[in-house]
Amino acid sequence: MLQSRPLRTAIAAILSFLLFAGFLTLPFAAIPVAAIGLAFGLAEAALVAALVLLLTGILLTPTLAISFAILLILPVVWLVRMALLSRPMADGEPSGFAFYPADRLMLIAMAIVSVGTVFMHLSFLNISGGLTQALAEMIYQTPEIRQALEQVYNISTLEQINLVAKWMLISGFAIWPIMLLANLQLAQGAMVLMKRNLRFSPDYHSFTVPRVLLPILAVLLILGLALDGAIASLFLSLAAIALGGYFL
Repeated sequence: MLQSRPLRTAIAAILSFLLFAGFLTLPFAAIPVAAIGLAFGLAEAALVAALVLLLTGILLTPTLAISFAILLILPVVWLVRMALLSRPMADGEPSGFAFYPADRLMLIAMAIVSVGTVFMHLSFLNISGGLTQALAEMIYQTPEIRQALEQVYNISTLEQINLVAKWMLISGFAIWPIMLLANLQLAQGAMVLMKRNLRFSPDYHSFTVPRVLLPILAVLLILGLALDGAIASLFLSLAAIALGGYFL
């Protein structure tokens, strides 16, 4: 079953699209892409990625396809590439291959998200208040969301909504690398059960976060709390991403 390359590519792309379009299942939309890559290689993962983005652009909108690519598909394809890197064991080591370390994959995911976070914040620096203010104004100008916030949380003013938008962004950026790694891990688990995994999958009880991350986290927190406006939001978002590494 699914031995035909076009068939498995089409099925994986359709599943990925349906997960993305399902909204509640959106965080897991890259699992089919990762699964194909971890079972059949990077080229097939790239093929599925291209097809699902094409489907998203045609059936939904090109803007959503671009967002899908930036937030999930392209980072996951890159992580699949890194996960499949291997080398023959050196003399004196157990026979077989050594794959790219899982803890470094975690750091790569955090680095990808950090670059994306900086880029997104810098893209809105020409707006007073930056990305946070842009999100707050969008929420404020959407009657359904504004009414829900007022009824449930008694939040009605633009200043209050600005604070909500700030913490929405910070928490969202913190969850982003966890979401990428979750797609990869779930795909790997499924391929191990199906005995199609290319990468050896040892049991990890915990990851060791490099000590250098702790002073970086401290500096980012200090800058985020000491500064104000869009720059403060940027540093707090980066601090949240670094902090997320300790929960993986």
